[in-house]
Amino acid sequence: MEVKNLNKSIREIFQSNYVVPLYQRNYAWANVEIHQLIRDIYENYKKDPKGHYFIGTLVVLKRKNGDFEVIDGQQRLTTLSLIAKKLDVNLHTAKLQYDSRPEVESFLSTYYQRGEVTTTTTNHLTAHFNEAIEHIETVDLEVVTNKSLPFIDFLKDEAIAGFKEYFFNQVQLVKVEIPTDTDVAHYFEVMNNRGEQLEEHEIVKARLLEKIQQYKIGSIQFSKIWDACSQMNEPIQRLFNKEDRASYFGKKYNGYQIEIDKTIDEKVKESDNSLSIDDILRGKSIVTESESEVRDENEVFESIIDFPNFLMQVLKLYFSEDEIDVPLNGDELLKWFDDLLDKIKPLDFIDRLLYYRVVFDRFIVKVIEDEKSEDNSKWILHKPEYYFYKKKNTDRLIYKNSFEKQQETIIKCLSMLQVTFRTKKYKNYLQDILSWFDDGDDLKITDKEYINKLNGLVLKTYNNNKNYDNLVKKPHYNEGTNTPHFLFNFIDYLYWAENPNKFNFEFKYRNSVEHHLPQSYINEENKDVIDCLGNLCLVSKSGNSKMNNESPKGKADVNGKYYKENLPPKQLIIYKITNEESKWGKTEILNHYFDVLELLNRQKEILTKVV
Repeated sequence: MEVKNLNKSIREIFQSNYVVPLYQRNYAWANVEIHQLIRDIYENYKKDPKGHYFIGTLVVLKRKNGDFEVIDGQQRLTTLSLIAKKLDVNLHTAKLQYDSRPEVESFLSTYYQRGEVTTTTTNHLTAHFNEAIEHIETVDLEVVTNKSLPFIDFLKDEAIAGFKEYFFNQVQLVKVEIPTDTDVAHYFEVMNNRGEQLEEHEIVKARLLEKIQQYKIGSIQFSKIWDACSQMNEPIQRLFNKEDRASYFGKKYNGYQIEIDKTIDEKVKESDNSLSIDDILRGKSIVTESESEVRDENEVFESIIDFPNFLMQVLKLYFSEDEIDVPLNGDELLKWFDDLLDKIKPLDFIDRLLYYRVVFDRFIVKVIEDEKSEDNSKWILHKPEYYFYKKKNTDRLIYKNSFEKQQETIIKCLSMLQVTFRTKKYKNYLQDILSWFDDGDDLKITDKEYINKLNGLVLKTYNNNKNYDNLVKKPHYNEGTNTPHFLFNFIDYLYWAENPNKFNFEFKYRNSVEHHLPQSYINEENKDVIDCLGNLCLVSKSGNSKMNNESPKGKADVNGKYYKENLPPKQLIIYKITNEESKWGKTEILNHYFDVLELLNRQKEILTKVV
C-alpha cells in the first residue's frame, strides 16, 4: 500500500464504523486537549482554507464484520466525532461505538439523533462526553487575537460553511490498518496505552505513603481513608465498615473524632491489610465493603467536583497559613504535590482530607436523579445519622436533610453558585466555604449562621466585580451575550429571596443568553436596547436554539411550548409583562431594566431578611 493512500480526510474516516474495545480507557479528553485541537484546525483553516492539515495517526484492526477496532487514537477520534455532529446536523448515526458500555452507546445515539444532550448526568461513564460537548461549544477561536469568538456563536456565522468544508475534506488522519494476526494486547502494551491508565492521584498516594512506611497502623489508615475519599459520588460514611465508622465519626455517625495512629514501628512487616507501593500503583485498595445495609434512594449522587480537583482544594487549605498560592486545578495535581512533598506530613494531610470530605458531603449540594424534574435531576443537601429500628432490633446508617430550617434557601444559594461556577476547576467559592470549617465543632453550624455566611459570599462576589458598576439608568447596561451569567443568577436569587412563594424554580445549568426581543427584530427604534439587560434572560442551550427567532408574544404565550410557571424569575417576569402589555418593545425593556436596578440596589436588605 502506498503511503499516500493512508491519508484519509475526516469525511473518508467516518465512512467506516469504529469500535473502542473494552481494554481501552474511557474517554478522558478535557478542555485543554479539546480547545487545542479545535484552535489548531481553525488557525490552519484561516491560513490556507484549501490546504491539507494533518492531525495525527489512527491505528485500527479490521474485525470480521467489517468494523474497525481502534488500537490507538480513540481520544482524538471521539472528539472529532463530537465536533462533526456540531458542524453537520444531518449526521444522525454515530460511527463510533464503545464495547460493553451501554451507557456510552445510549448517550452517543441520543446526541447524534437529537443534536443535544441533557445538561447533567449522574453516570460517570458519560460525564466526560457531556463536558466535552460543552468544551467544544465554548472554545474561544480568536483567543490569540484578544478578540472573542466562541465556537457556539461561530456555528451561526456565514463563515461556518467554509470551515465545515475544510474540516470534513482538508483535515486528515493517517489511518494505519494493522494485520489481523497481530497480537493486539502486546501491541497495545508496547504503545503504553493499555486499559485504564494510572491516574495522577494514585501516584501522589504512593509517594506520600513512601514517606510514612515506618508508621505501620498509620499507613493502613492512610490507604483506607484515601481510597474512600477518592469515591466522590458516594457518601463518605458509607465507605467504612461499622467499626471504623463509629471510630471515625462517632456513635451517631455524624461527627468527626478520628485520631490517626502516629506510632512508629521500627520493624515494619507487611500485614494482611497493608499494601506495597507496587500494589497501590496496580490499583489495589484496602477499603472494605461495609456490612449489608438498606440503602436510601438518595444516597448515591453526582458530585460537583472530582477527586483530583478536591485534592487541590484540600492542598490549598492545608497550606492556608503559608504564603503558597496553590491553584485549584486538578490538571496540576502531580506537579504541585511533587513540589510540596517535603513540606507535607502525610498523616496530618490524610486527617485534613477526611475532615474536609465530611464537610463537603454535608454542606455542599449534590445532584441526584429525579424523574419528576425537567432534566431528571435535583439538588440535595444531606447529612448522616445513626438509626435504630426497635421493632427489628437493627441499626443502620441513614441520610436526612442537613438542616431542619432554611434547607431550601441554603440549597438555592449553593446551587446558584454551582451553576454559575460550574467547571470542576478553579472553584473559588468552594474554597471559601470549606475554609469556614476549621475543626469538628464547626460541623454544628446552625442554619442561620450558614445562610448568613453564604449570602455574605454572594454579596461579596457581586460587589467585588467592577463590571457591575456600569449598572446605571443611563447609559443602560448593554452587554448582550457578554453579560456575565452570575448577574442573571444573582438577579433570580434576589427575586426568589424577596418572595419565595411567588416563584417555583430550581437553578439549572442554563448557560445561553436569550434575547426576548430577537436580534433579527432590530430597527431604528429599538437598536439601542436589543442588548440591554432588560431584554435578556438566561436559558439552556437547547432552549435558545429552539426559540431562535420566535416573536416575544410567541415565547410568552401561556398556552405555548415555552411558557412554564417554574421558569427562572427574570424570564417569567419578562413573559408576564409581555402578556399583560400584549407587546414587548423599547418601553417594556427599559421599564423592566429599571425594576432590576431597583432590585439590585436592595440586595443587602433582601438577603439579610432571608433568615
